[in-house]
Amino acid sequence: MTRSRLQLTCAVLCAALLAAHSAGAQGLKVPESKPASSPFSMEKGKTGFDSTETQAPNAKTPAPATSKNNAQKPALIQAEDALEANRPKDAVNFAVQAVKEEPESGHAWFTLARAQQAAGNLPAAIAAGQKASTFPSVRASSLYNLACVYAMHGEKDEAITTLNSAKLAGFADRDQMMKDPDLASVRTDKRFVLPGECNYFTMKLKDGTDLPFCVWLPNDYDPAKAYPVLVAPGQGKKIKDNWGGLFWGEDTSERGWIAVESPALMLADPIGATGQLFDEIARRYKVENNQFHLLGYGPSSAPAFGVAAVMPERIRSLWLMPGFPVGIKDEGLARMKPMRVCFVVGDADPYWYQESMVAYRKLKTLGVDAYIEVVRGGDHLLQGMFGGELAERLSNVR
Repeated sequence: MTRSRLQLTCAVLCAALLAAHSAGAQGLKVPESKPASSPFSMEKGKTGFDSTETQAPNAKTPAPATSKNNAQKPALIQAEDALEANRPKDAVNFAVQAVKEEPESGHAWFTLARAQQAAGNLPAAIAAGQKASTFPSVRASSLYNLACVYAMHGEKDEAITTLNSAKLAGFADRDQMMKDPDLASVRTDKRFVLPGECNYFTMKLKDGTDLPFCVWLPNDYDPAKAYPVLVAPGQGKKIKDNWGGLFWGEDTSERGWIAVESPALMLADPIGATGQLFDEIARRYKVENNQFHLLGYGPSSAPAFGVAAVMPERIRSLWLMPGFPVGIKDEGLARMKPMRVCFVVGDADPYWYQESMVAYRKLKTLGVDAYIEVVRGGDHLLQGMFGGELAERLSNVR
């Protein structure tokens, strides 16, 4: 496929993908053939995520609590309401009910930990917080709150260790850590280190479009040193609750990576915009092997394939979490032989699972170094990959 035709395809595929996903091929049957074994060297139990055995928690709607004031509200919602109203004892009672009803809900355990802390029962808050931190969806916040409880309880070593774990899990609120009174007892400790800062920039593309992008630099960044660079989709500007950054950020910084987030893949010309972003990053920083690691998830994955097909010499690895190519012929896909193409998809996301498996098999037949990892019980957002899981896998393919 020529570059111009590929660019045209990428310009319209995002809407098509979104429509396909919203139309939801939830009725599609997941293929029964077994996925390829994971190529990543993962030590089972090390990060709390195992691609072949760990089940992601299934979120269920709590049964309605029987309350005289509001019988329709679930116990979890009533617990949160009580916390907001500064009624910690009521919050504890409702939260205890919530975890009994939904023992596999990380949100329920997290709320119970907060309620016990508000009620002043720190040992119970620690126990609930430890349980909450085992759920990927609330791991970062649970670990941060747990660190606060340890600090209030006088357990400084545990507080510092848990705070570091919270940062690795994606907690990156520097202001919160600097001002939180619960951490007052550990802030003077030399081991207390704030999360790495995210640097925000805007560049002007050739068509006049302003492209925002943000950069997480490695800890102890040395401008004279070359680093592996991950380029991922996102807002590229400071927003509240940047969930995409939970895949990278502090954890990539800890492992010596530069992580770049921008909306380049979602623009009208994703190939041109991403190529110009590559140039700008290479101008600012030393890029290891002069090649980038490119990531796409959901609708941004197809443009990422387009970039990889047009400029394979600039891509070290392509990550789809999940994703598949659209409108690229075999000769375009075959151009990806110089790189690794890594699919990560949940088996509870049937449409994307099926399409990712088809793409994986196609690439293998074309001689491309492709791998697929299936997250058992994983849904479309792949929350089981939050908190260092991606960074560890990246380090194994650089």
